[in-house]
This record gives sequence, C-alpha cells and structure tokens, in this order.
Amino acid sequence: MIKGLSYQNGIFFIGKEYVACAFNNNGRISDWVKPVNITTIFFMINQVFFSMPSLFKLFTIIFMGLVFVPKLLLLFSFEFWTGLPFYFLFYYMFGTHFLFPTSLKKFHGAEHKVFSDRGIKKQSRLYQIRKAAITNEYCSTNSVVIYFSSVLIVSLILLTVLSFVESLMWASYASVVILIVINRTLNKRPMQIVKRFVISVSYYLQKHVTTTEPDRFHLMTAIRSYRKLANVEFPHLLEEKKIVKEKKKMAIVDVTIIPIGTNASSVSHYVADIHRVLEKYNKKIKYQLTPMSTIIEGELPVLFEVIQAIHEVPFEAGVQRVATNIRIDDRRDKASTLEGKLASVNEKLSDQSTPE
Repeated sequence: MIKGLSYQNGIFFIGKEYVACAFNNNGRISDWVKPVNITTIFFMINQVFFSMPSLFKLFTIIFMGLVFVPKLLLLFSFEFWTGLPFYFLFYYMFGTHFLFPTSLKKFHGAEHKVFSDRGIKKQSRLYQIRKAAITNEYCSTNSVVIYFSSVLIVSLILLTVLSFVESLMWASYASVVILIVINRTLNKRPMQIVKRFVISVSYYLQKHVTTTEPDRFHLMTAIRSYRKLANVEFPHLLEEKKIVKEKKKMAIVDVTIIPIGTNASSVSHYVADIHRVLEKYNKKIKYQLTPMSTIIEGELPVLFEVIQAIHEVPFEAGVQRVATNIRIDDRRDKASTLEGKLASVNEKLSDQSTPE
C-alpha cells in the first residue's frame, strides 16, 4: 500500500521498497527516489526539519529541551525540576497536526487529491486531479483522532481510582497501544461504529484544519512525487489502458420502394423525398442511387432503422399502399463495402480484358 507524507516543502510517497520525494527547490520542482532503509529515513528527517519555519524549529527545540534537559541534569544531582513527562512527546507528535503552516496544508491537500483521483496521475490530467476530494480515508489525521479520543476516555475512567496526573499519564501511554489495536481492526465489522466516528471527525479536521485547497505548484509537486515512485515500484499504474474498439459489422442492403395506387407512372419525386431522408443519416451510412434501386451501406441495426424511415416516405405523401423489396448482403468473414465490391469486379474484368 502506498503512503503519503507531506511536509513544509514537499511530499513523500512511500512504497514497500522505495521512497520518492518531490519538493520546492527555490521555486522549481526537484525530486529523488531512494530505497527504504535507515539512511533514507535520516535523510527524510533532515529534509523535513530544515524545511520547518524558524518559529516551529524554535518551538521544537524548546519543547524537546523541556522534556530531556531537566532529566539529564538530574543525573548530575541538579534536582530542581524533572521536566515535562515523556508522554508529552506523544502530544507533540500528534498535536502538531493542528499547527500546520499554510504551505504544508497545501501540500497535504495536494497529496490527498492525488490519492482520491481514480485516473492516471499525470500533468495533463491536472484539471481532473484538482477536482478530486481533499479528504483521505487513510490519512494520519485518523491516528490523531484515535489517540486524543482514547486519552480523554481512558483518563475519565481512571479518574475514578487515580489522581488527575496519574490518570493522564497512564491514559497517555495506554492510548498508544489502543491506537495500534484500533488501526489494525478498524475495518472489521464490529468496529464500524468506531470507524464512522473516527472518519467523520477526521474528515472535518482534514477539511478545516490540516489541509487547504492546493495551488497548481503543489498539485504538480504531488503528481511528480507519485510518478517518481510509480516508475520504479508499480509502473503498471501509469500505463494508459488501451481501449479496444469493437469492429463495426457492416452490411449492404439493396432497397426498392414501390408506391402502389398512384395516378402517375413516374415515381421520381418519391425517390427524391427518400434521398432527402437518407441525407439525415449521412454520418452513419453510405448510399448510392441506381436506376432501379438504392444501395445502402452501414451497421445492420442502423440499416433497419433507415429502411423503416424511408419505407414511411410514400405514406407521408398520401400513398395508401407501399411495397418495399429488401436484399441484405451481410458478410462476417471479412469487411464488405460498396467500393470494395465494385473494385473486385473491375479487377476481374481488367484481368480478362488483358491481351495475350
């Protein structure tokens, strides 16, 4: 399964064996693809950290310092404060979803739209991808909802037997285990009520907090990153499906329509009216007037429709009786056309007329 990870400056797409990234490189899109290993993970962390806004870096450094520095000082007998508890690291990890800067929200929205789009991810389909949903059922925001909901519920339960601080501590650690269990079982039938709650809250946060409508640049970056991964891990998802056009089964009919009971011996004006009707089917058929009949070429269902239409022409002119003679040449072993039949006969005539 492909996973996406947006950051301040670009988007990672992660497969089973490779990680691809496209990012903003001074206003231009750059990209890379690397195998999944420890070196690549550290490279990603470095790329994410140094792309953070300065205020966010400062906040991260201060936050980590408040967690670890007092505990290190305790090792040297400086006992003034134990620092923030370790479980605050979970609050940082999940809580920063609510602090995304604008650029990250746009890359996050672009990542979701690429996932939501059902077509081939390519630049020429940018308009269609832009219209895709900005929510993603498998977004990491689900984990944020599950974790903080679990902390709240478990804390309330533990408050019946423990102090507030103890309840919060145990709830914060236990919720990590609960998160893992729920993520593994969320799609099972007994968990449908939980899933509906998680998805509904997650979709609300995705729409109003963690994403925003991406610009063209962000969408192009997302497409570039996805294609970079796809080229090495699942190239079949980038292939155009060849549409096999069904061969049209063409037939030829010879039609003679005879109005009966007319006062005049000439029927040319009826023939003219019939050909005016045939002109309406110009895009679907070919036809040829002969002294004794009309020959029409087309698909059989269309030919029957045309025959019915021209059969009605004398009736519409006031004739009370019409005799229509139809001969159908429907050849299925090879294509048969008006021009082909004539060419075949002319070819044979030409061979017979060649002098010895």
